[in-house]
Amino acid sequence: MDSTGKIGVLVLDENPVLVDGLNLLVNSTRQLSALTLSNRDQRLQDVVKRLEPDVIVADPVYLERTLGNCEMQLQDLRHRSRLIAYCDIRDSEPGETYVTQGYSGVVTKSVASPRLLRAIKSVHAGDVVIDESALALPDRRPGMCDPGQRKLSIKEEFVRRHVALGKAMKEIAADIQLSAKTV
Repeated sequence: MDSTGKIGVLVLDENPVLVDGLNLLVNSTRQLSALTLSNRDQRLQDVVKRLEPDVIVADPVYLERTLGNCEMQLQDLRHRSRLIAYCDIRDSEPGETYVTQGYSGVVTKSVASPRLLRAIKSVHAGDVVIDESALALPDRRPGMCDPGQRKLSIKEEFVRRHVALGKAMKEIAADIQLSAKTV
């Protein structure tokens, strides 16, 4: 936490429009403060040391690539900040996978803004947060199931898991951006 008592949040993603939008969202609350990069090409380790974020919200694919470029490990970031995997639902792993890698939270990019803000606050407080959407993702470990032999499509599997979690069809449809009738 910085001297003003706000939780410092650093957003890392390859899409600058998404980063700017999330920074605006974070700054719209009294408890959070977005930490912005003055230069997008800065080395991650220098940025983390200088800004000292409390929570890092990052696309795991982008973060892994960035860490590889500066010869850092995910654990190096965990010593300074709590991490939230902010993933695209189409190419995400199940939420538990990210937690075992060292993330304190998992939220999909399709989640509503208030839920993302709650996740940031909860992770900062020490909780582990896995959004329902990330929890309902199918397990895609190599050798699990050949896509040619899959009985259900990825979206059908997603819907099945959400129904098992007790979600309403309208909620499921909103999560995967389909009409409730299609679901």
